[in-house]
Amino acid sequence: MPEKNIRLRILSHLVAAGAGGALAFVLMDTEMAPAPARDQQVVQQPKPIVEVPKIPVIPALPPPLDRAALIAAAADAADAVASGTPLPQANSRLVGRSFILRMPFGCRGEMKEDAQKENWAGWNFNQKSRALRLTARATDLAKVEWIRKVAGEMAFDAVEGFWLRRPWTRGEQCGTGELAPSDAMLDTAGQRLAIAQFYSPESPRTLRRGDRPYSSTVKLEEGEVPSSQGYQLQLEGKLSGFPDGQPVHCSQDSPSIAPRCVIAVEFERVAFVAPGNDEPIVKWQ
Repeated sequence: MPEKNIRLRILSHLVAAGAGGALAFVLMDTEMAPAPARDQQVVQQPKPIVEVPKIPVIPALPPPLDRAALIAAAADAADAVASGTPLPQANSRLVGRSFILRMPFGCRGEMKEDAQKENWAGWNFNQKSRALRLTARATDLAKVEWIRKVAGEMAFDAVEGFWLRRPWTRGEQCGTGELAPSDAMLDTAGQRLAIAQFYSPESPRTLRRGDRPYSSTVKLEEGEVPSSQGYQLQLEGKLSGFPDGQPVHCSQDSPSIAPRCVIAVEFERVAFVAPGNDEPIVKWQ
């Protein structure tokens, strides 16, 4: 019996040893087995470069010149003439610039019927029909001697424009206080600054106003009254300039008298407006 037990123990040890060896072989085989081949990396092709078209940068147009800028340019030209120096180059850069000029009229109220020919502009109101009539008249400057002189070599057969009332102020509305009767019709002494268009002999005559005033009649609503601040003639266009490239020419008869100047322009639109209102009452283009 003891011998049999000894054999059984030896057999069990052999079986256990065999199992352990098999396990060790399996583990060793697993560790030494070659790793599975990795997936080949996908080589990405470079994306084509798409050139985005460049949008050209358009420089912003400068704002239109207003009354203050026009008066300043005329003052610089007058100063150059009075001091005997060349006209300012800064003015020459204004040629081609747009402008908007508002000129007040009717500041003293309704225009009298017998003074219509003397007034350059005015208004009338009919209480019954509620019709408001606005009128402005351009001035024929072709025969003004000093304007013909400052035109130099410019060829023209007509000059139409307007005298700027109170050219010493930048205000575009009626001034305070009472106005002298001579404000309606400026005398020669008061004609210091003009804005005008020089029409060449080849220009169409239909562009000229001649004796035709800017005139229009509008009907006011019930309860609406004419403006207590008068009205404004709005001139729009571009500075055209003289043959020397300057937009303003001046003339001085005596060192003790202020120079007189004219701004050469091309009128593109004329309108009637009420002070403080940008919407035109009526316009011509």
